[in-house]
Amino acid sequence: MSKSRVSIVQIFGDTLLKEQRNVRVKRLVRTLNKIRRTQKQQIDILCNDILKAHGEFINHLKNFRFAADFFENLLEATNLDRLARSAGEFLAENIDDCSVAVIFTTTTAPEIHFYSHSPQLEDIPSQLSPGLTTKIVEAVCHSSRICTSDNLCEMEFFVGPAVLKKISLAAIGINNSGPALGMILLYRPADSPFSQTELVQVVSITKGLSKAVKALHGKTTCDNYA
Repeated sequence: MSKSRVSIVQIFGDTLLKEQRNVRVKRLVRTLNKIRRTQKQQIDILCNDILKAHGEFINHLKNFRFAADFFENLLEATNLDRLARSAGEFLAENIDDCSVAVIFTTTTAPEIHFYSHSPQLEDIPSQLSPGLTTKIVEAVCHSSRICTSDNLCEMEFFVGPAVLKKISLAAIGINNSGPALGMILLYRPADSPFSQTELVQVVSITKGLSKAVKALHGKTTCDNYA
């Protein structure tokens, strides 16, 4: 075989080896890039999960603090009237621009206690009161949910449309099993609907509040027989 022919074969062989090596390198680079993209996606997911968990933890702490402050505020309540006042004033002061009705059931008509710091809504209690019947309180308690104005209307909460257009409201039962003890009605101007965070905070105090109501109901019964 001549030298020129050997050189051509050698060159061809070298070229083929380089191409094969380039193919392998490209394949490795694609594999590496794919691994990096997958790792980046996993890191992004992990970071989002961490941020979400952190946010949930912070909200949990806020709810815990809200409930702790609320129950501390109830310590001096020795009867249902003082309990309603302590609960209503706390909620009105600790939820932005919020007005509150604390309603307790009785053997006759519900006892309704209004608390508000909003002069523009001072006419609302007289318009809401007729619709806050025993039937409505029982329906809210047994619904086991946060009730909006639409939910209340489905429960036959008879209040004029003009009133409902003026306010954003939410009703939360004090208990959801056994005889209805009462409910909390939150309301404020319609342009400031309640956030889920605010409503969850109120839900977090209902179990403890129901125990306080039961305890004071029992005390009232004992006092009547004393």
